[in-house]
Amino acid sequence: MVRKDIIIGLVVLLLIAAAVFYFKKPKVPEVTPTPTQDIEERIKESFKFEIPDDLERVELVDVSDGDSYGIATRKFEGGRFSHVVLADLPEPEEGFFYQGWLFKGEEGSEDYLLVSTGRAVVAKGGYLIEFNSASDLSMYYGVMVTKEKVFDINPEEKVLEGFFAN
Repeated sequence: MVRKDIIIGLVVLLLIAAAVFYFKKPKVPEVTPTPTQDIEERIKESFKFEIPDDLERVELVDVSDGDSYGIATRKFEGGRFSHVVLADLPEPEEGFFYQGWLFKGEEGSEDYLLVSTGRAVVAKGGYLIEFNSASDLSMYYGVMVTKEKVFDINPEEKVLEGFFAN
């Protein structure tokens, strides 16, 4: 009987301690997380530009530990390949500029192919790259934007990157 009384007493004490702990702990207000805007919506707001539905598109994410972003589109129709990049990027340091690229294959491998799509220009509160070709470059599934000091065929510092679904 004594053993039973001791066990009941311990259970009662544990219940009291749990109740005190529960009611005394500070209440953390419930915060409903606000959904983050996807990149396409942010681009639409920044550039005041609606991206046509008939274009393939890919979101470009910052790969340089910054908070830049962008969107790239492509389309091959009527013997014409068109590719556009809209990007929210900080102004580069004096002597630097942004350059766009299409690529395919694994960097450093024999099958890695790269095409420069030109320099980015300031447009509507961000940066714009427009590229057109008579060749169908749809097999180039990767898009990147680099920060450059020299305009050539060698990418320098990768800033944004994204991949079209192939």
